[in-house]
Amino acid sequence: MAIHVSPSQGRGTMLAPGSAVTLEQGWQTTRAIGSHQNVKKFNNQDFNRLQAACLSQGLLFEDTTFPAHVSSIGPDLLPQDRLYQIQWKRPTELLRNPCLIMDGVSRFDIMQGEIGDCWMLAALGSLTLRKQFVENVLPRDQGFQEDYAGIFHFRFWQYGDWVDVVIDDRLPFLNGRYLSVHPRTSNEFWPSLLEKAYAK
Repeated sequence: MAIHVSPSQGRGTMLAPGSAVTLEQGWQTTRAIGSHQNVKKFNNQDFNRLQAACLSQGLLFEDTTFPAHVSSIGPDLLPQDRLYQIQWKRPTELLRNPCLIMDGVSRFDIMQGEIGDCWMLAALGSLTLRKQFVENVLPRDQGFQEDYAGIFHFRFWQYGDWVDVVIDDRLPFLNGRYLSVHPRTSNEFWPSLLEKAYAK
């Protein structure tokens, strides 16, 4: 979740007093532009429809628009020989009983992975300090127990709209370690999945 400012606007520009409050109230306005009732679907992917299709067929979702492949990571993040050592695993392959969230979210839940993504940790840590924003970004209609189909979705505030981003839950590992942000406790996966959605 971020307020986007163009580089030319960013220099020496501050929000007017009370702007954040106005924006916060605007995000909650029913059916207004930028409300959850008017959320945009990234890549035109509908979470509920895709989840229902997977459940009816007994399949785990595989996102062809952001595949479990080095093309989704980028060629310059790691040396080529290391890129092709990456393995993709679902939380259900790692643990018997994974959770999306355990006992709420906290900035102490998150740790940096193999890549230098400390900027993401800072953003996620800030997000956890505002519980009402957490609920906007992490919809509650998902998890690893009821109706699990390997599909998750997260919402990001972008240019005046909420954008809903669907992902599958295959996560990249390098030499058995998380490539990106990961949870401090081994069976809580909201940080890793949220970063994957942001990367997409």
